[in-house]
Amino acid sequence: MLEWDGFAVDGDKDGHLNHGKTEAWIILDAPVGARVGIGFKEQMQKADVARLVASHDSAGLLDSLVFKEVKAGDAVFVPAGVVHAIESGIFVLELQEPTDLSILLEWDGFAVDGDKDGHLNLGFDTALDALRFSPLTQNEEKEIITKFDIGGQKSGAIFNSIASPFFRADYLTAGHNKVEAGFGIFLSLAGDGTMKFENDQTLDVKQGDAVIIPHSAGGFTLSDCSGILSRPPAA
Repeated sequence: MLEWDGFAVDGDKDGHLNHGKTEAWIILDAPVGARVGIGFKEQMQKADVARLVASHDSAGLLDSLVFKEVKAGDAVFVPAGVVHAIESGIFVLELQEPTDLSILLEWDGFAVDGDKDGHLNLGFDTALDALRFSPLTQNEEKEIITKFDIGGQKSGAIFNSIASPFFRADYLTAGHNKVEAGFGIFLSLAGDGTMKFENDQTLDVKQGDAVIIPHSAGGFTLSDCSGILSRPPAA
């Protein structure tokens, strides 16, 4: 799969969209040895990728990617244009920019007609121009792959600053200071606790609950639970 960024879609005369589809995965659960693919192993040419797509060579496409083992508590920031894949059995919390424009390079095992629907009605010759054909550098890999102590007692940001223009995510525990007012979504990962809001009622939360937080609710504090707060970029 590839995420689209900076191309004309459905008559956008300027040739650009307000947002690309930079995304990120927070790994909540994964079997031992599970992997994600991100970026090409080596410099690729558009013609070579086009040939793999046209021949439905899923194995060849996946073999061209760099795969990294992941486990619960890992997080992967995926810049728009970087090819990527997630192996089966991995449970993720996904954040993304406010678009849903995906290009499919392979679709084996999915109920999708990729030849018809995998290129946003632009044709693969145009759609493939969105790819980053060069591999990620070692420094880039260090920036986009992070870890946090899921289930631990320390709150903190999950992603490096590279993600800040697109979205934010924090792991919060009961000992965290008050979170400032602002739109967000809180996913409770552990505990039976409460969220106490400045301008609203106290809300009971348990493991697995997802809470949509309007700005009007004001700031809040957590008690007896922990989880992930996902938010838009800071104003």
